[in-house]
Amino acid sequence: MTSTVIEQINNLLKKANYETFLLGSFATTKSKFCFDLIVKKDDLIFSVKVFPNIDNLNQDLVSDIKSLSLILKSKPLLIGIKNRYQKLEDNTIYVRNGLPFITLKTLEKILTHNIYPYILARRGGGVVFLDGNLMKEIREQHSITRKELSEKLGITKRTVSSYENESMRPSEEMAQKILGILEDSEIFKKINIFKWNIKYDMEDKEIFEGIELSEFESHVENIIKDIGLSSYWYKKGSIPFKLSLFSSIDKIESRGFYPLFSALSEEQGKVNEINFNCLKMFNDLFHKTALYIIDNNVKIPGTIKGKDIHIVKIKNLEEVDDEEEFIELIQDS
Repeated sequence: MTSTVIEQINNLLKKANYETFLLGSFATTKSKFCFDLIVKKDDLIFSVKVFPNIDNLNQDLVSDIKSLSLILKSKPLLIGIKNRYQKLEDNTIYVRNGLPFITLKTLEKILTHNIYPYILARRGGGVVFLDGNLMKEIREQHSITRKELSEKLGITKRTVSSYENESMRPSEEMAQKILGILEDSEIFKKINIFKWNIKYDMEDKEIFEGIELSEFESHVENIIKDIGLSSYWYKKGSIPFKLSLFSSIDKIESRGFYPLFSALSEEQGKVNEINFNCLKMFNDLFHKTALYIIDNNVKIPGTIKGKDIHIVKIKNLEEVDDEEEFIELIQDS
Protein backbone atom coordinates (compact mmCIF):
# COMPACT_ATOMS: atom_id res chain seq x y z
CA MET A 1 0.00 0.00 0.00
CA THR A 2 2.77 2.44 0.95
CA SER A 3 4.65 1.83 -2.30
CA THR A 4 1.48 2.66 -4.26
CA VAL A 5 1.08 5.95 -2.37
CA ILE A 6 4.74 6.82 -3.00
CA GLU A 7 4.24 6.21 -6.70
CA GLN A 8 1.14 8.43 -6.74
CA ILE A 9 3.02 11.19 -4.93
CA ASN A 10 5.90 10.87 -7.37
CA ASN A 11 3.53 11.23 -10.34
CA LEU A 12 1.77 14.24 -8.77
CA LEU A 13 5.04 16.03 -8.11
CA LYS A 14 6.40 15.35 -11.57
CA LYS A 15 3.23 16.79 -13.13
CA ALA A 16 3.83 19.88 -10.99
CA ASN A 17 7.34 20.15 -12.53
CA TYR A 18 9.26 18.92 -9.49
CA GLU A 19 12.38 16.80 -9.89
CA THR A 20 12.03 13.60 -7.88
CA PHE A 21 14.79 11.31 -6.69
CA LEU A 22 14.11 7.78 -5.47
CA LEU A 23 16.43 5.14 -4.06
CA GLY A 24 15.53 1.97 -5.93
CA SER A 25 12.05 1.14 -7.21
CA PHE A 26 8.80 2.02 -5.42
CA ALA A 27 8.41 -1.58 -4.33
CA THR A 28 11.93 -1.80 -2.87
CA THR A 29 12.13 1.61 -1.18
CA LYS A 30 13.28 0.94 2.37
CA SER A 31 10.57 2.09 4.77
CA LYS A 32 13.16 2.50 7.53
CA PHE A 33 14.66 5.52 5.75
CA CYS A 34 13.50 8.94 6.92
CA PHE A 35 12.51 9.77 3.34
CA ASP A 36 10.91 7.89 0.46
CA LEU A 37 11.54 10.62 -2.11
CA ILE A 38 13.77 13.67 -2.31
CA VAL A 39 12.06 16.43 -4.28
CA LYS A 40 13.44 19.62 -5.80
CA LYS A 41 12.01 22.59 -7.66
CA ASP A 42 14.19 25.66 -8.11
CA ASP A 43 15.49 26.41 -4.60
CA LEU A 44 12.76 24.38 -2.86
CA ILE A 45 13.78 20.99 -1.52
CA PHE A 46 11.52 18.49 0.25
CA SER A 47 12.05 15.07 1.76
CA VAL A 48 8.86 13.06 1.29
CA LYS A 49 7.88 10.29 3.69
CA VAL A 50 4.66 8.21 3.85
CA PHE A 51 3.35 7.02 7.23
CA PRO A 52 0.66 4.31 7.41
CA ASN A 53 -0.12 5.40 11.01
CA ILE A 54 1.01 8.80 12.27
CA ASP A 55 0.51 7.72 15.89
CA ASN A 56 3.08 4.97 15.51
CA LEU A 57 6.19 7.10 15.14
CA ASN A 58 9.74 5.99 15.85
CA GLN A 59 11.44 8.77 17.82
CA ASP A 60 14.80 8.15 16.16
CA LEU A 61 13.10 8.50 12.79
CA VAL A 62 11.51 11.78 13.88
CA SER A 63 14.90 13.12 15.00
CA ASP A 64 16.50 12.16 11.71
CA ILE A 65 13.71 13.83 9.71
CA LYS A 66 14.24 17.04 11.67
CA SER A 67 18.04 16.93 11.53
CA LEU A 68 18.05 16.23 7.79
CA SER A 69 15.74 19.22 7.23
CA LEU A 70 18.05 21.43 9.26
CA ILE A 71 21.24 20.22 7.58
CA LEU A 72 19.90 20.42 4.03
CA LYS A 73 17.86 23.61 4.53
CA SER A 74 14.92 21.55 3.28
CA LYS A 75 11.38 20.80 4.48
CA PRO A 76 9.76 17.45 5.25
CA LEU A 77 6.63 16.65 3.26
CA LEU A 78 4.89 14.01 5.36
CA ILE A 79 1.90 12.08 4.07
CA GLY A 80 -0.24 10.20 6.59
CA ILE A 81 -2.88 7.56 5.88
CA LYS A 82 -4.50 7.11 9.30
CA ASN A 83 -4.06 7.70 13.02
CA ARG A 84 -4.86 5.19 15.73
CA TYR A 85 -8.60 5.85 15.40
CA GLN A 86 -9.46 6.52 11.76
CA LYS A 87 -8.31 7.68 8.34
CA LEU A 88 -6.97 11.21 8.22
CA GLU A 89 -9.29 13.97 7.01
CA ASP A 90 -8.53 16.07 3.94
CA ASN A 91 -7.85 19.84 4.16
CA THR A 92 -6.42 19.18 7.61
CA ILE A 93 -2.95 19.30 9.15
CA TYR A 94 -2.13 16.80 11.88
CA VAL A 95 0.84 17.63 14.09
CA ARG A 96 2.94 14.97 15.78
CA ASN A 97 6.25 15.74 17.52
CA GLY A 98 6.31 19.17 15.89
CA LEU A 99 5.96 17.67 12.39
CA PRO A 100 2.98 18.34 10.07
CA PHE A 101 1.14 15.48 8.31
CA ILE A 102 -1.41 15.77 5.49
CA THR A 103 -3.29 13.32 3.28
CA LEU A 104 -2.46 12.46 -0.31
CA LYS A 105 -5.70 14.17 -1.40
CA THR A 106 -4.69 17.36 0.40
CA LEU A 107 -1.33 17.30 -1.39
CA GLU A 108 -3.12 16.82 -4.70
CA LYS A 109 -5.32 19.88 -4.03
CA ILE A 110 -2.23 21.95 -3.21
CA LEU A 111 -0.36 20.91 -6.33
CA THR A 112 -3.23 20.95 -8.85
CA HIS A 113 -5.53 23.73 -7.57
CA ASN A 114 -3.34 25.71 -5.14
CA ILE A 115 -5.85 24.90 -2.38
CA TYR A 116 -4.06 24.74 0.96
CA PRO A 117 -5.43 23.17 4.17
CA TYR A 118 -7.05 25.50 6.71
CA ILE A 119 -7.91 23.07 9.53
CA LEU A 120 -5.51 22.11 12.30
CA ALA A 121 -6.49 18.83 13.94
CA ARG A 122 -7.02 18.94 17.71
CA ARG A 123 -8.36 16.48 20.22
CA GLY A 124 -12.12 16.84 20.31
CA GLY A 125 -12.22 18.34 16.80
CA GLY A 126 -10.20 20.54 14.49
CA VAL A 127 -9.74 24.28 14.71
CA VAL A 128 -9.82 26.60 11.72
CA PHE A 129 -7.28 29.30 10.90
CA LEU A 130 -9.14 32.53 10.21
CA ASP A 131 -7.83 35.73 8.69
CA GLY A 132 -8.87 37.97 11.55
CA ASN A 133 -8.36 41.26 9.72
CA LEU A 134 -10.42 40.06 6.75
CA MET A 135 -13.14 38.73 9.06
CA LYS A 136 -13.39 42.14 10.72
CA GLU A 137 -13.40 43.93 7.35
CA ILE A 138 -16.19 41.73 5.92
CA ARG A 139 -18.21 42.02 9.14
CA GLU A 140 -18.04 45.81 8.92
CA GLN A 141 -18.96 45.70 5.22
CA HIS A 142 -22.12 43.83 6.25
CA SER A 143 -22.74 46.52 8.92
CA ILE A 144 -22.69 43.87 11.64
CA THR A 145 -21.33 44.83 15.05
CA ARG A 146 -19.29 42.44 17.17
CA LYS A 147 -22.19 42.25 19.62
CA GLU A 148 -24.65 41.37 16.83
CA LEU A 149 -22.30 38.72 15.42
CA SER A 150 -21.74 37.22 18.86
CA GLU A 151 -25.50 36.92 19.37
CA LYS A 152 -25.97 35.25 16.00
CA LEU A 153 -23.16 32.78 16.82
CA GLY A 154 -24.19 32.18 20.42
CA ILE A 155 -20.83 33.24 21.82
CA THR A 156 -19.50 36.24 23.72
CA LYS A 157 -18.40 39.51 22.17
CA ARG A 158 -14.94 38.88 23.64
CA THR A 159 -14.71 35.59 21.73
CA VAL A 160 -15.54 37.34 18.44
CA SER A 161 -12.81 39.86 19.26
CA SER A 162 -10.39 36.99 19.92
CA TYR A 163 -11.16 35.49 16.52
CA GLU A 164 -10.52 38.83 14.83
CA ASN A 165 -7.20 39.44 16.56
CA GLU A 166 -6.31 35.76 16.01
CA SER A 167 -5.60 35.02 19.67
CA MET A 168 -8.21 32.24 19.45
CA ARG A 169 -9.25 29.88 16.65
CA PRO A 170 -12.81 28.63 16.18
CA SER A 171 -13.84 25.00 15.90
CA GLU A 172 -14.84 23.67 12.49
CA GLU A 173 -18.50 23.93 13.50
CA MET A 174 -18.13 27.54 14.63
CA ALA A 175 -16.12 28.44 11.53
CA GLN A 176 -18.96 27.15 9.34
CA LYS A 177 -21.44 29.31 11.29
CA ILE A 178 -19.23 32.36 10.72
CA LEU A 179 -18.99 31.49 7.03
CA GLY A 180 -22.80 31.20 6.85
CA ILE A 181 -23.15 34.75 8.15
CA LEU A 182 -20.24 36.53 6.43
CA GLU A 183 -20.52 34.46 3.21
CA ASP A 184 -16.87 34.68 2.19
CA SER A 185 -14.63 31.62 2.36
CA GLU A 186 -11.55 33.83 1.94
CA ILE A 187 -11.69 34.36 5.70
CA PHE A 188 -10.24 30.85 6.01
CA LYS A 189 -6.51 31.41 6.18
CA LYS A 190 -4.66 28.81 4.14
CA ILE A 191 -1.74 27.06 5.86
CA ASN A 192 1.28 26.76 3.59
CA ILE A 193 2.59 23.34 4.54
CA PHE A 194 5.75 24.01 2.52
CA LYS A 195 6.77 26.79 4.93
CA TRP A 196 6.17 24.93 8.18
CA ASN A 197 8.75 25.92 10.81
CA ILE A 198 10.64 22.83 11.98
CA LYS A 199 12.26 23.40 15.37
CA TYR A 200 15.22 21.24 16.22
CA ASP A 201 18.42 21.54 18.23
CA MET A 202 21.34 19.46 16.92
CA GLU A 203 23.13 19.96 20.22
CA ASP A 204 20.34 18.38 22.27
CA LYS A 205 22.14 15.96 24.63
CA GLU A 206 19.26 13.48 24.51
CA ILE A 207 20.02 12.84 20.84
CA PHE A 208 23.37 11.34 21.67
CA GLU A 209 22.35 9.28 24.68
CA GLY A 210 22.26 5.58 23.95
CA ILE A 211 24.17 5.81 20.66
CA GLU A 212 26.46 2.80 20.52
CA LEU A 213 29.28 2.97 18.01
CA SER A 214 31.26 -0.01 16.80
CA GLU A 215 34.99 -0.12 17.43
CA PHE A 216 35.65 1.17 13.91
CA GLU A 217 33.01 3.94 14.23
CA SER A 218 34.45 5.00 17.60
CA HIS A 219 37.90 5.17 16.03
CA VAL A 220 36.54 7.38 13.23
CA GLU A 221 34.77 9.60 15.77
CA ASN A 222 37.96 10.05 17.81
CA ILE A 223 39.91 11.01 14.69
CA ILE A 224 37.21 13.53 13.72
CA LYS A 225 37.35 15.11 17.18
CA ASP A 226 41.16 15.28 17.07
CA ILE A 227 40.99 17.03 13.70
CA GLY A 228 38.62 19.58 15.24
CA LEU A 229 35.42 18.72 13.35
CA SER A 230 31.89 18.33 14.66
CA SER A 231 29.82 15.26 13.75
CA TYR A 232 26.24 14.03 13.84
CA TRP A 233 25.68 10.26 13.70
CA TYR A 234 22.69 8.47 12.21
CA LYS A 235 23.03 5.24 14.10
CA LYS A 236 19.55 3.74 13.55
CA GLY A 237 19.88 3.60 9.77
CA SER A 238 16.94 5.82 8.82
CA ILE A 239 19.32 7.78 6.60
CA PRO A 240 21.38 5.64 4.21
CA PHE A 241 24.70 7.08 5.34
CA LYS A 242 26.30 7.17 8.76
CA LEU A 243 27.20 10.72 9.68
CA SER A 244 27.39 14.39 8.75
CA LEU A 245 30.53 16.42 9.33
CA PHE A 246 30.74 20.14 10.03
CA SER A 247 33.31 22.79 10.71
CA SER A 248 33.74 23.10 14.47
CA ILE A 249 33.46 26.87 14.02
CA ASP A 250 30.37 27.30 11.83
CA LYS A 251 28.69 23.90 12.22
CA ILE A 252 25.19 23.85 10.69
CA GLU A 253 25.36 27.42 9.38
CA SER A 254 28.53 26.86 7.36
CA ARG A 255 28.35 27.21 3.60
CA GLY A 256 30.25 25.64 0.73
CA PHE A 257 32.29 22.62 1.77
CA TYR A 258 30.10 21.61 4.75
CA PRO A 259 27.97 19.76 5.62
CA LEU A 260 29.82 16.73 4.36
CA PHE A 261 27.85 13.46 4.18
CA SER A 262 29.76 10.29 4.93
CA ALA A 263 29.19 6.56 4.77
CA LEU A 264 31.47 4.04 6.45
CA SER A 265 32.63 0.55 5.60
CA GLU A 266 34.87 -1.61 7.76
CA GLU A 267 34.19 -5.02 6.21
CA GLN A 268 36.01 -6.20 3.11
CA GLY A 269 33.72 -6.38 0.08
CA LYS A 270 30.82 -4.84 2.02
CA VAL A 271 30.53 -1.44 0.40
CA ASN A 272 26.77 -0.90 0.28
CA GLU A 273 25.76 0.29 -3.20
CA ILE A 274 22.44 1.72 -1.94
CA ASN A 275 24.36 3.88 0.54
CA PHE A 276 26.83 4.80 -2.16
CA ASN A 277 24.10 5.76 -4.63
CA CYS A 278 22.41 7.83 -1.92
CA LEU A 279 25.66 9.70 -1.37
CA LYS A 280 25.88 10.29 -5.11
CA MET A 281 22.29 11.58 -5.16
CA PHE A 282 22.92 13.97 -2.26
CA ASN A 283 26.19 15.08 -3.82
CA ASP A 284 24.47 15.97 -7.11
CA LEU A 285 21.24 17.33 -5.64
CA PHE A 286 22.64 19.56 -2.91
CA HIS A 287 26.05 20.28 -4.43
CA LYS A 288 27.72 19.15 -1.22
CA THR A 289 30.71 16.93 -0.65
CA ALA A 290 30.06 13.23 -0.20
CA LEU A 291 32.64 11.04 1.48
CA TYR A 292 33.15 7.30 1.96
CA ILE A 293 35.45 6.39 4.86
CA ILE A 294 36.68 2.81 4.60
CA ASP A 295 38.94 0.48 6.52
CA ASN A 296 42.32 -0.20 4.96
CA ASN A 297 41.43 -3.63 3.53
CA VAL A 298 38.05 -2.75 2.00
CA LYS A 299 37.89 -3.21 -1.76
CA ILE A 300 35.85 -0.78 -3.84
CA PRO A 301 33.62 -2.53 -6.43
CA GLY A 302 34.18 -1.40 -10.00
CA THR A 303 30.47 -0.51 -10.27
CA ILE A 304 30.90 2.47 -7.93
CA LYS A 305 34.27 3.78 -9.02
CA GLY A 306 34.45 7.10 -10.80
CA LYS A 307 31.17 8.47 -9.40
CA ASP A 308 32.51 11.69 -7.88
CA ILE A 309 32.45 10.31 -4.34
CA HIS A 310 35.56 10.93 -2.25
CA ILE A 311 36.90 7.62 -0.89
CA VAL A 312 39.29 7.87 2.06
CA LYS A 313 41.04 5.01 3.82
CA ILE A 314 41.28 5.23 7.58
CA LYS A 315 45.11 5.13 7.53
CA ASN A 316 45.14 8.39 5.51
CA LEU A 317 42.61 10.00 7.83
CA GLU A 318 44.80 9.11 10.81
CA GLU A 319 47.62 11.25 9.39
CA VAL A 320 45.50 14.43 9.33
CA ASP A 321 46.31 16.98 12.06
CA ASP A 322 43.80 19.78 11.48
CA GLU A 323 40.82 20.91 9.43
CA GLU A 324 42.95 22.48 6.70
CA GLU A 325 44.77 19.18 6.11
CA PHE A 326 41.44 17.35 6.22
CA ILE A 327 39.99 19.49 3.44
CA GLU A 328 43.16 18.98 1.36
CA LEU A 329 42.88 15.21 1.86
CA ILE A 330 39.25 15.16 0.70
CA GLN A 331 39.95 17.34 -2.31
CA ASP A 332 42.89 15.15 -3.33
CA SER A 333 41.15 11.83 -2.76
